[in-house]
Amino acid sequence: MKKYIYLLAAVLAITSCTDELNQLPLSQGTIENFYATPGDFVQARNATYSVAFHGMGTYGYANRVLNLSEVRSDNLLATTQASRDWEGINSFYTSISSNTYVKEAYLSNYNAINKANQLLEKIAEKGDQIFTDPAEKASMIAETRFLRAFCYFDLVRWFGRVPLMEKTMTATEAAKIPRTPVVDVYKLIISDLEQAIPDLAPTYDAANFGRVTKYGAKALLGLVYMTRSSPTYSIDGATLGLNEWDKAYQQLNDIKLSGLYAFNTDYEPIFKVEGITNKENVLTIPYTQSLPLAVGGNFMVELGYEPYFASLNLSAQGALEAKPISTGFLNLFEATDKRKIYGIATSYTVATGTYKGSYTLPVFKKYIDAARYGNGREDWGVDFMVTRYTDVLMLMAECTLHGGGGSQAEVDEIVNKIRTRAGVAANASNITLDELFTERRKEFFSEGTRWFDLIRSGKAVTTMNAWKAAEDTEGKIRTIDNNSLLYPIPLSEILAVPGLYTQNPGYD
Repeated sequence: MKKYIYLLAAVLAITSCTDELNQLPLSQGTIENFYATPGDFVQARNATYSVAFHGMGTYGYANRVLNLSEVRSDNLLATTQASRDWEGINSFYTSISSNTYVKEAYLSNYNAINKANQLLEKIAEKGDQIFTDPAEKASMIAETRFLRAFCYFDLVRWFGRVPLMEKTMTATEAAKIPRTPVVDVYKLIISDLEQAIPDLAPTYDAANFGRVTKYGAKALLGLVYMTRSSPTYSIDGATLGLNEWDKAYQQLNDIKLSGLYAFNTDYEPIFKVEGITNKENVLTIPYTQSLPLAVGGNFMVELGYEPYFASLNLSAQGALEAKPISTGFLNLFEATDKRKIYGIATSYTVATGTYKGSYTLPVFKKYIDAARYGNGREDWGVDFMVTRYTDVLMLMAECTLHGGGGSQAEVDEIVNKIRTRAGVAANASNITLDELFTERRKEFFSEGTRWFDLIRSGKAVTTMNAWKAAEDTEGKIRTIDNNSLLYPIPLSEILAVPGLYTQNPGYD
């Protein structure tokens, strides 16, 4: 049985000073009387984890990146036949400021940030009285700083400039905070991570799997530096063209040098083996199933299709309309490629019932594991890997090709190791950045990385418009420009205090 540190956190939250963030009472207490014991602080930390990772309901970070990154990308031709919540994401509509997924990304992150701010304030106020072990206090501060940085980085990548709130605020106070320049948001992100890393544990036992480690934080900091280093597209986005590839390489190389992680030479178990025994797990969001007050997930439903679930004899998942996989993406794979064999269902049969029949519509199945299905569509016990060790190695290779450290031989070596594991020819030689991004596309599909990879490549606009020209035979997808690389600030936020925020260019 999996045991995680925040199984109870789905029903817990900290009282908010800002009603707009929809936070609920924690243990029926109040801020004034709650923080009285070490257990209270642990509970508050766990609730912060819960919202930062699992969101405010059944929709968490994993669901978010699959919809706002994977669906946005050239991996899927995800136009809709009916009105769906994801309508307009892949088609680049300019009218998505009220889109459910866009709004969730904004509100869930600020909900978690408010919790983190409150917890940090209460530790500063009462920590010396409550904690008898200074290391325990330092660890809690570090984990909370990480979570705040995690959420702000998520916000910056989706929206660019966002309001910077470093302390709890009333609704009146929050209504005076404008959108903050990205460089200033990054100052807090980097400061939080740099202060957190020394006090985070390098590892945890199985009972504490899910808490961020020193190396999970280093993975995030490395990606922060890489994102800041990437081309700007002349928009107020997360990419700043700062050429910090060497800083990124150093953080990622520390993970490699730790010796705590390993490149799994067998592809299939990467998504089957859970917890600390899976040495690919660097930063993971855990879920569990079929337990009272457990945190089950449903992110695999985002890219699934009802007939495929039915072929596994599972109950209805709500995936009534498929998000078809792009033909150009499917054609990248050789027939022997294990990533396609284990990650994409190309044919499946339903024996009886509503969906009886045979199907040849390809769908992503990488995370769909019927053995970890619990009591219904919102109770999957499948963990989501935010960063796996293979990703760390390939990000290092990317830094190398930008002159950040390492050698061409090391780049070719990791690509050949990945190809060997996939069951295809290990013939990489003098791999270029374009070739590396193609290898990443084949390795990390349906893991929520593709949109961010496109942006870091500096070729997101040209790549997506070329993909549209090749695949959009029905003319449903807009030709995009640089402004399309950010999402709109939710309309509800724009209207809450007229004149406080300006909308990102290009949106209605």
